[in-house]
Amino acid sequence: MSDNNKPTKKPSTAADKSTTKNTNKKPASGKVTKPLRRASAAKSAQTGGKSTNDRSSNNNAEKDDTKNRSTKLFGRMKNKDTQGAYTSVKNRKSKKTIFSKAFGASSRGGFENDKNRFRTVWGIALIILALLIGRAYYLQVANAQFYQDKGDELITSVRTQKSYRGMITDRNNLPLAVSAPLATVSFSPHDYAREYYELKRVKITNPDSPQLQARMQKRLDNMELTTLAAAANLPVTELQKATAIDDNIDVTDEEAVKAALPSGAGSHYLPLLNKVTPEIAQSVSSLDFPGVYEKNFFQRYYPQPQPNSQVLGFMGQSANDPEGGYEGRAGIERQYEKALSGKDGKVLVLKDAKQNSLKEIKQLEPEIAGQNVALTIDSRLQYLLYKELEKVGRLQQARWSTGMIVDVQTGEVLALSTWPSFNSNNLNEMTGENQRNRALLDVFEPGSVMKPFTVAAALDSDKYTPTSLIDTNPGSIRVRGYTIRDHNNLGIINLATLLQKSSNVASTKIALSLPPAAITNMQKQFGFGTKTPLQFPGEGSGLVTTPKEKETARRATVSYGYGLEVTVAQIAQAYAALAAGGVMHPLTLVKGTDRPPSKRIMAHEKAMSIVQMLELVTAEGGTAKAAAIDGYRVAGKTGTSRRINPDGGYYTDQYRNVFAGMVPASNPKLVGVILVEDPRGLHYAGLTTAPVFHNVMKEALRLYNVPLDKPLQTE
Repeated sequence: MSDNNKPTKKPSTAADKSTTKNTNKKPASGKVTKPLRRASAAKSAQTGGKSTNDRSSNNNAEKDDTKNRSTKLFGRMKNKDTQGAYTSVKNRKSKKTIFSKAFGASSRGGFENDKNRFRTVWGIALIILALLIGRAYYLQVANAQFYQDKGDELITSVRTQKSYRGMITDRNNLPLAVSAPLATVSFSPHDYAREYYELKRVKITNPDSPQLQARMQKRLDNMELTTLAAAANLPVTELQKATAIDDNIDVTDEEAVKAALPSGAGSHYLPLLNKVTPEIAQSVSSLDFPGVYEKNFFQRYYPQPQPNSQVLGFMGQSANDPEGGYEGRAGIERQYEKALSGKDGKVLVLKDAKQNSLKEIKQLEPEIAGQNVALTIDSRLQYLLYKELEKVGRLQQARWSTGMIVDVQTGEVLALSTWPSFNSNNLNEMTGENQRNRALLDVFEPGSVMKPFTVAAALDSDKYTPTSLIDTNPGSIRVRGYTIRDHNNLGIINLATLLQKSSNVASTKIALSLPPAAITNMQKQFGFGTKTPLQFPGEGSGLVTTPKEKETARRATVSYGYGLEVTVAQIAQAYAALAAGGVMHPLTLVKGTDRPPSKRIMAHEKAMSIVQMLELVTAEGGTAKAAAIDGYRVAGKTGTSRRINPDGGYYTDQYRNVFAGMVPASNPKLVGVILVEDPRGLHYAGLTTAPVFHNVMKEALRLYNVPLDKPLQTE
């Protein structure tokens, strides 16, 4: 190949060198320093006017040369583009992303690239907008109540308004249990000192505001401890010692103030007035003194505590009340807790930064006062009964004594009491023994007071009549290896004498002559073995078990009151049914409550014949002559039974005395049952319980103006 055909190398100029050296420097601002030559023009200048054949023969060599020159040419163009030389949109082929930093005239462009960038930017904006809208919806709509409540907690609080507990009254609307409004006023030395130092700080740090200083000084003057001490009737030195105010500290120094505040026991609570009436508490709370707080509550008060304590029960602190409220724990207070307590109200109050209530905003839940509960108890008769029970208990050195009086025609309990008792206003006197309502909770073997129901079973069987005779000779009977005795040989007697002399032998012969279930069925018919309709908390149900055919010993003992368990309330209910002519009026202790309907359990004639037989018990020759009341016919029955020995068998020197009776016998109005447990003086019911019945019923007949049914005895 000739030298002319060799590709000529263009000498590099100074401008080219300068361009090469400045590629890493800051690009120019778009000034064109040298026009670019097109590649085809340069090629045409070199080839000149040579023929086509020559060019054709050197085609391959020219292609290589053209390629090399094009590379150099476009390299220079790229460098110049970096310096800011203008290039057409068509020749811009930058591979930089939209986040790359651009210099000078942008080499990026094109409709497709701009459209993508536009969509990307707006997509991000829409996502951010959607997040903002979603967050706003969550805060203001979906979870608005939560944040609203959080805000309210900072400035408001819910205060409980204690409801007034209903009264318990007797049948004549005399109060037996009332709720007295009381208040406790306390003082916080810590809060007082903090307020004192804060007022002084505001006064000192605002010298340019005389009006503010005057207000602060006025509030400081109203914080004189002598005023509070005089209202609370306390020595001012005690309050000064508790607050420990130091006027020499720098009140602008937060740490110094914090160290000077009272701390330790009594720094947040110092009682000024404890459990006083609201009128007395008002004398202190009306001062609007810093650090003084008042708490109002109701305290239960019992005007006649001892006679009524076991019936009414008592109040105890509720474990379910965070504010330490009280609830009924026994007796009527517990049985009617829901009706008596009512429902506490709730009030939304505005509070300051120190959590002090400023004012009531609105009532959230209305306060519902408790209902009054009216008992059938006559507080006059209740007091008489308790005093007689206390008298016989102390005189006979008994373990305890209890009694119950019932209205025959309605089944209403007029009196129900137990000795020993306790003061319901001072629970420190209460023990596990003296808080028991013995007449309803305790079960025992009643003894001979059950013999009228043995006679009732005999009459109901039609095998016996009131004139039927029973041979009790020789005063004892042998049954299954056991000997059953009377106090003496009564010989041949009728049913009336059986009750008058309390014959165990005659009762046994009746029981063995009847079917095995005859006696116990009659006892169950009169309510023994099941709880009374009183449904008193913890009431005993007793136990009456029907003996089998071959259990002759049990059949015998059940007939005279052994081998079964009853309560005083069950005895009173059964005797009231006899006195009502065989009609059972379920017992009731609270007026206006639902109770089972009355029902007839025995023919009127037969029931009244038993009442007439029981009159002989209180007459001359009977076992309870001491129960007789001048001017009235009295019917009743004594019961003297041995106490069970936990080690087996019965005590030989411990007894239980019971008397159940009704007055007046011609048309019974009242039934009373008296029980004395383990008397140490006299052992027979006719000498211990019968006199108590006499004393109580004599006054009861007078209180209720019951007419005489027998001539008065005269000297």
